[in-house]
Amino acid sequence: MIDHECTYPEVEIEEADEDNNLKAGMKVLIPCRECGANPLENMELLAMYLKESQKAVLQLEPERLLFHWSPVARRKQINRYGLRPGMRVTTTSYGKKTPYVCFADSPSWAWALSGRMPWAPSGEWDLWQTYLNLIEEPVVLPAEDRPSGIYEVRTESRVYKSKLWLVGSRTK
Repeated sequence: MIDHECTYPEVEIEEADEDNNLKAGMKVLIPCRECGANPLENMELLAMYLKESQKAVLQLEPERLLFHWSPVARRKQINRYGLRPGMRVTTTSYGKKTPYVCFADSPSWAWALSGRMPWAPSGEWDLWQTYLNLIEEPVVLPAEDRPSGIYEVRTESRVYKSKLWLVGSRTK
């Protein structure tokens, strides 16, 4: 058991390697100086933990309620097409598009992740609800500091209008 938090220093390659995979000037992570743990192996281990915790949530709580806030201006679109990945995000200041749709496990946490952001637009917002088992290929992101253990749920798939319910509105 490791009794420390591994750190992986970044170093700059001075000369290209024999196979020319690493070129001079590239930056790479090296193993932890304290225990020798490899950063790639650590990432693979973390990916396995994420996959396993996601499987557990999906199996134990398939009908978990999930929530998503969006500005009322999007209501007509959502009623027609559902929630679609790749749409312009309303919670960033530069109109970024994300390849997924995000949900939270409570209305208040969903609000904290969207409408409560300082750069989110003012005005009226709608709260949409669905169930975990109605989302295609969900990715459950864990959070140890949240009572539910879930930070958010993402999907790169469209969430059709037949799988969404408008449950309320509020003003920012």
